[in-house]
Amino acid sequence: MVKQGTIIKVNLNPRAGHEQAWYRPAVVVSNDTFNAKTSMVIVCPITNTMNHFPLHVPLDERTKTTGCILCEHIRALDIEARTYRVIEQLPDDILQQVINIIFAEIDTPV
Repeated sequence: MVKQGTIIKVNLNPRAGHEQAWYRPAVVVSNDTFNAKTSMVIVCPITNTMNHFPLHVPLDERTKTTGCILCEHIRALDIEARTYRVIEQLPDDILQQVINIIFAEIDTPV
């Protein structure tokens, strides 16, 4: 089972419109219970194009993977139907930043 916070390299094809594609790193943001009970994971892709967009979380020297996490490109994948490999674990504080942004994207303002 792939755990929350794991950076994997996965083929994101097929894609449509502005979606990220190709074989690229992505961070698993779905929790371990979801990942264990389904064949799905929810991921945010990682790009090396740095544009300092507020929904992008940069990686730092603590990871081998470089670039930034695209929190606006959240996507569910059937992990058992895709070719992937585990790269490394994302530091907890960066994972929390990503989760906070995702919650802000989907939360209904009061």
